[in-house]
Amino acid sequence: MSDINQAQALAKAVHLALSGNVAVQSVLGQEARLYDHAPEDPIYPYLTYGPMRSADVGGDESPMTAHNLTLHLWSRYGGRAETMTMLQAVSGALESGSWQLTEGHLVSVNVIFTDQFRAPDGHTLHGIIRLNATTQP
Repeated sequence: MSDINQAQALAKAVHLALSGNVAVQSVLGQEARLYDHAPEDPIYPYLTYGPMRSADVGGDESPMTAHNLTLHLWSRYGGRAETMTMLQAVSGALESGSWQLTEGHLVSVNVIFTDQFRAPDGHTLHGIIRLNATTQP
């Protein structure tokens, strides 16, 4: 199985894990607002999927792929509380490891870091989650 197939399976599993998680739904809507590309006039808060990088990290006898995925959280709430709640809910859903991959096997998953800051428009708060997941065929 190629790195691309594993990356596609992982991206689908992340989306399913987030969209079906009650804590994520409580902050991003019953039908969670999860976008590859946000609509022109989105309803806040919402999440967008950012860059994903996959690299072969296996050896001769044990194929393995490391995937780094960036998730962006967007809020227009006046303070940081909503962004912090979103970071907690999404990180918890991701680290639960209860993902169903259509191809391959999830070896490990870790949130590498979270960050939050005010976007250049001065109104929007931006949260970032960097996820590392390792898969095997």
